[in-house]
Amino acid sequence: MFVDGTNPTVKELFEKAIEIENRAEEFYRILADIFSHYDKVSNFWNSLAADEVMHSKTLQNINKSIPEQKLVSLPDEKIYESVNMIYNFVQKDMISGINNLDDAYEAAHEFEFSEINAIFKILVTEFIQVDERRKFIVSEIMNHQKKLVDFSKNFGDRKWRREVLVRRSKP
Repeated sequence: MFVDGTNPTVKELFEKAIEIENRAEEFYRILADIFSHYDKVSNFWNSLAADEVMHSKTLQNINKSIPEQKLVSLPDEKIYESVNMIYNFVQKDMISGINNLDDAYEAAHEFEFSEINAIFKILVTEFIQVDERRKFIVSEIMNHQKKLVDFSKNFGDRKWRREVLVRRSKP
């Protein structure tokens, strides 16, 4: 039992981690939609959404490969607390405050450089036994984050991004 009195399982840890990835995908799909009047920008957000689908599927596959006795065991408490923190973070409304492309970039940056990817890496390295597969998945996460790091190179400076307004409804 954890200090907070809960009795979570590894299975619940994975369920929350998968939900986090699904929420991330949804977030990026909404960004793609509200910036659909800029094809290149919309495609960028859809690319990040596709990465999140891959992350979710990876976690689902890892979860399926874990023996039942491990799934019902207690997870590492610090990892579980981090997953809970991120799970609560992704439940909040991150879209309503986005009025322009710079707001979207800042929200995505906050999202991606929270502990979300660190937790993903921890789960992968903790529960995947094949070293080559672990390295590949960690490399995919680094490439995913690099897309956001390269955002300014691809989509202009902050001043320009602030001029690119969201479209809240379809024409």
